[in-house]
Amino acid sequence: MSQHTAIITGAGGAIAGHVVDAFAKAGWKLGLVAYDEAEKTRLQRDHGDAVTVQIDLVDENRANEGMAALEKELGHVDALLNIAGGFDMSGATETSHQQLEAQLDINFRTAFNATRAVLPGMLKKGSGFILGVGADAALDGGASKGPYAAAKAALIAWLKSVHAEVAPQGVNVAVMYPMGAVDTAGNRGAMPDVDPSSWIDPRELAATALHLASRSPRGRILEAKVYPPVA
Repeated sequence: MSQHTAIITGAGGAIAGHVVDAFAKAGWKLGLVAYDEAEKTRLQRDHGDAVTVQIDLVDENRANEGMAALEKELGHVDALLNIAGGFDMSGATETSHQQLEAQLDINFRTAFNATRAVLPGMLKKGSGFILGVGADAALDGGASKGPYAAAKAALIAWLKSVHAEVAPQGVNVAVMYPMGAVDTAGNRGAMPDVDPSSWIDPRELAATALHLASRSPRGRILEAKVYPPVA
């Protein structure tokens, strides 16, 4: 049996770093997509066994070229984990078009372009797994979270539509929802007075992603909500 392969976008991020560790420990061959050259250098240092590239996933042409080269290097792609994302807050009357576009870029277009790039190969071999990261705000909204919620909602709706189209051909598409704040260095810095033990452990998100990617066609999971501890 050939080694399972996975491409992880946003691989240098706080959550994605734990996803990389979880899949590496499980024996997967990894393709890591870095945001910039500095992140690429760090990932190459920390994950020498992985194939690491820098790709601007917002740009359609660069995404297609970069993902094609990465797929060729890996030999095939069993799983695409769209972990790249970002958060911003702004009130309804203060939000600019630029802020909205920025959230759509990082939270939707990166996954849109990456998925479109690898999907033909998955359909050709008749199997594959694609993951997107949703958000509780996309389901319920949230004050001053409009652009972020809208971008995540677009991602969720699109991935569900893709799943309806490609599932009969052997490709499973799932969405993982962190249903609250995640314990990251950024959140600890932004909310220093909050006890981080009340937040979601990012290692649990990584374990969930691995679990979803490892399901057989006879036990597919389409959505997984990960909650923080009960107060």
